[in-house]
Amino acid sequence: MRAPLALACLPVLAAVLLARGAAAAPSVWAIDDGEKIRRDATSTPFERGEDNPVWRPGQPVRLFAMRNETVALQVVIESDESPLEGVTVALPELDGPEDAKLVDGAPGPRRKGKRPDVGAPIALFVEHFTPVSRASGGPRRGASVGWEPGAAPEAETWVGPVPDALIPVDLAPAWDPYPMRIEPRSNGIVWIDLEVPRDQRPGTYRGTIDVRGAGGALGSLPVELEVVDAVLPDRTVGTMLGYDHDALVKRVGNYAERQMFQLLHAHRIAPMHDATSDSDVHRQAGALDGSLYTRSMGYTGPAPATGDGVLAVGGFGAFGEPDERTLVRIQQIADAAADLKLFGGTDVFLFAADEQCSSSWGGGWRKMLRASDDASVRRLRVAWTCAMDPTAQPVDVPIVRAAYDAAQVREARAQGKEPWVDDGVQPRTGTFLLDADAVSPRVNGWLSAMFGVPRWAVRESTRWYAAHGDVPVDPFVDAEWLLPDDAGWAEGEGVLLYPGTQLDAFTEHSLGFDGVLPSFRLKNWRRGIEDAGYLQMARARDPAKADAIARWLVPAAFDEARTGEPPSWSARGKPFFDARRALLALALGRTPVALGDTPATQAPPGGPRSGAGCTAGASDSGVAMGLLMCVGAIGLSRARRRRRSAA
Repeated sequence: MRAPLALACLPVLAAVLLARGAAAAPSVWAIDDGEKIRRDATSTPFERGEDNPVWRPGQPVRLFAMRNETVALQVVIESDESPLEGVTVALPELDGPEDAKLVDGAPGPRRKGKRPDVGAPIALFVEHFTPVSRASGGPRRGASVGWEPGAAPEAETWVGPVPDALIPVDLAPAWDPYPMRIEPRSNGIVWIDLEVPRDQRPGTYRGTIDVRGAGGALGSLPVELEVVDAVLPDRTVGTMLGYDHDALVKRVGNYAERQMFQLLHAHRIAPMHDATSDSDVHRQAGALDGSLYTRSMGYTGPAPATGDGVLAVGGFGAFGEPDERTLVRIQQIADAAADLKLFGGTDVFLFAADEQCSSSWGGGWRKMLRASDDASVRRLRVAWTCAMDPTAQPVDVPIVRAAYDAAQVREARAQGKEPWVDDGVQPRTGTFLLDADAVSPRVNGWLSAMFGVPRWAVRESTRWYAAHGDVPVDPFVDAEWLLPDDAGWAEGEGVLLYPGTQLDAFTEHSLGFDGVLPSFRLKNWRRGIEDAGYLQMARARDPAKADAIARWLVPAAFDEARTGEPPSWSARGKPFFDARRALLALALGRTPVALGDTPATQAPPGGPRSGAGCTAGASDSGVAMGLLMCVGAIGLSRARRRRRSAA
């Protein structure tokens, strides 16, 4: 009896050994920019092609883009039981029709102090993993500055080594090297941006990603990029990203600001240009009038020769209470803005106060500016941040947060006010915290377009100092920010940019580069801003169908979101990819693809999500009818919730 039993076990044992051997081999795979892959997250469904919108084993990486757009993918190299040394990822070029190409634009090694050009058709970055020791939180159980109770990501999902800083491969330092060293049973990841110029010939572009280690080839991935015959608009939605000029100079140096302006402009993000004197206006003149964003200044990318469109006077209440002597300084700033011909094409505003809704400063400054003898001063609008009902605020530009209420906003607009949105809190909006899902920042680009938000403000991107700016923090190794007044802690709060060099502290983590580095979160905000352009173009052809696609993706946000529940959108990147593809088909007059169930009802890796399902047919009319029925069902569900709340 023993022999037959042993023989019967042989196939099982062989299968186990084969599976173990297959799992032990290093692997190379790809995914788009809609997922964050932790360093220790090996054997994910994505590498089997599940919920992966751009790649499946044995197939090419397939992407699409308009001209004047940047798309991205990630190449993941997973080690086995042994470390991998000297790992490189190469995509030298993509070959298109009639000898058209996209070429790797990486320059040679840069000297310290050199200010590099911004923009390259193919750009590669090493993903730096930031250690996250605990999920963002605070005194309210289950809540943080980035989400309400019940709306946080799955517990512990983003605790551990999380990718964020993106280091150009030619700048990679010894402490995060390129060629890469990948520890056993770990991932090394290279991010690839594919920037399609405005004049690129449409058609299919093909190339091969070659991955090699010190011991030879590790794998290769064919790539196909469809460049469609359409141009993504330069301006899709308004943005405003704050930064600390003093922190930037102290940590990185005087040359960093120009490079940062160009980097953000290439991502369709406007820095919050701030002026407390007329000399501040002149220092930033090139970014305000667009002359910085030209080839002669080393810039290639969207919106060439176009100014950033926003200038804050006395950011976050820097000028304090209304005062005649301060008004003289404001007049000098306003006159400098007028000399640059900024009024009309730029939001020039006095930033009266920050989260001080009971302050008299907003109304006081508004009254004083209106009474000025200087025509330029009278053209200044007054703004502040305040979560109150915007109709009751005494300013021209109320900057609200997740309390954004569509009915209140409509009434405020009827009063002549222009409400903006500040930062983000799930489930009302996406959040910019590090320990959120990859797609969270991009949601805010969609919401900007869906709700007609004139400008989405994020108050800080270079928070490299704590305790009122006195204590330096190394963002490469310390992600946690302690909020004032024991309000909690937030991972990655205020850090969307990383220092390219560190002059005053942490010099061991310096790249010797006089500029800033983008983050994973910044890139995903860019993706949402570009997606807003897709929605804009699809609406021009068929507003109802375009809005139905957007509502399929994001059924409820702002005041529509249900308290105590997760966000209405999926945590996965694939539905965002699918919605963008459907919008593209609509914009080009093609037959839209079937979208299926509402993404939040789909079960992502790790567990199910709740929500009402919506379906759409495969034909053009079926998609439209199905999606519009979906929106109607969502609206009915919201109405029922409101009636229950009223009861």
